[in-house]
Parts: sequence; C-alpha cells; structure tokens
Amino acid sequence: MLASPEIRSLLRRTRRNPLAVVGLAMVGFVLVFSLLLPLVLPFDPNQMNVRNALQPPGPVHLLGTDQFGRDLLARLAHGGIISLQVGFAVTLLSVLVGVGLGALSGFAGGATDAAIMRVMDALMAFPGLLLAIALVAVFGGTMTAIVVALTIVGVPRFARVVRATVMQRKESDYVTAAVALGKRPWKVLFQDILPNCSGPIIVQATLKFPGAILGEAGLSFLGLGLPPPAPSWGRMLQESRAFMEVAPNAAILSGLAIFITVLGFNLLGDGLRDVLDPRSPRSRS
Repeated sequence: MLASPEIRSLLRRTRRNPLAVVGLAMVGFVLVFSLLLPLVLPFDPNQMNVRNALQPPGPVHLLGTDQFGRDLLARLAHGGIISLQVGFAVTLLSVLVGVGLGALSGFAGGATDAAIMRVMDALMAFPGLLLAIALVAVFGGTMTAIVVALTIVGVPRFARVVRATVMQRKESDYVTAAVALGKRPWKVLFQDILPNCSGPIIVQATLKFPGAILGEAGLSFLGLGLPPPAPSWGRMLQESRAFMEVAPNAAILSGLAIFITVLGFNLLGDGLRDVLDPRSPRSRS
C-alpha cells in the first residue's frame, strides 16, 4: 500500500532537515545496540569473575571489564534496554495522563481549568529531580516506582502544551461549525480538536523520552535506581568513579552512552519541531 501524500510530504521534509536526520541516525544506533546486540553477545552482564577485574579492552572483552570482572559491552547493551524501557513507559504514561488533563482543562475551562492548572503549577514549582528522589525514596527503587515518579514529573508539561493548543483550536471556525451542527462536545474534542494537536504532542514526547532516560540515570547515580546488579548506565557511572585513575573506560563508556542517547533524541525532537511547525521554513515542501 502506498503512503498517503501527507505522509510522503512529511518524510520528504524530514529527510531535508539535518537535525532530524542526525538525531534519527543516533537513535537508530542506540536501538540496534540495545535491542539486537544482547542477542549475540556471549557474556552474561551480571556474571562476575574477579580474576578479570578492570581489564582493558581486548579480543575477549571488547570494551574491557568492570571492578567485578563483568563484561562492559554486555552491561552497556543491557543497560540500554533498561533506559529504553523507562523512557518508553514514562513517555507513554506522561502522554496519556498529560494529554487527558490538558484536553479536559482547555476544553472545559472555568473552575475545572483552574483546578487542574493549579495542581500542574504546584508540581512544576517543585524541582523535578528532587520530587522524583522523594517519591523513589518513599516507594523504593523498583522499576514501577521510578516510572511513576518520572511520570508525575513529566505530566505537567504535556498538560500545559495540550491545554494551550486546545484553547487555541476550539476557537477555530471548523469547531464552531461542528458545535452549531449539534455535534456532541466530547466528539468535537476527540474527533476535531485533538487530532490537530498531534504535532506539539509528538515533539514534546520526543523531548520527554531523553528526559526520562536522564532522570533514571540520575536516580541510579545517586543510588536510588534499580538495585544491583542491574546494569543501569547511571549506576555504572557511579560505581566506576573510584577506579577512574586505573580504569577510566567504564566511566567514559557509560557516560558516552547516556550522552549519545540523550543527544540523539533531543536532535530528533528539535528536527521534528521544525518539520511539523507550519511557520518554519524547513517545514515547507
């Protein structure tokens, strides 16, 4: 089946945007490294062999070993799986909850809008990392607790973006016409308004994904992430600090993995923002 003209036009504009192309290439590399490489690696990321501790890169351990003799390449690849799982779960939940609250707030207005936005303001007024630390400290360093904590931090931004877009769209002529024809309000919201808010939502999601990965890495670095021996990039960076002088490869590689992943998604998000923004010269065919 051939792609629709709108999809072909979007793909063409994306290929012409250097930020989107570079970001997509970096994201593709991270996905292949994290999802496919563990299938062919012969080492268990948690298998210890203290006789091979802090080995430099070599023919057996291509990136060397950590202080417990665990293969760094295997731990980096499996750490990528954890980061992608957290990023996907947090982004999905933030989109569902934030879009729902933002759409309700912007469409209903009045007291409903005021109540929802004051809660969002309160959450945004509190530093995101400190709020996540407090929540994880209370509920424990499980995957569920980390995802819930980072989702609570991420929901207000989606709610605000969607609210502003819905308030703008509901004053459009096509919405006024739909209401005048007797269309039910919830159908107007879900069929006429929200589909036209997809651009800002997609861009915000591509920016939230690396934020969630960075948040998980920060919590793990502080010792509040998944418990050992989970190969989290943040925990790997924290554990390797004591061996920086004798074996810096563990710290460098884990930091580089975080850097490439976050930069790739940020570049992709910036590129998509240019492509989907009708006011941007780069968005034109």
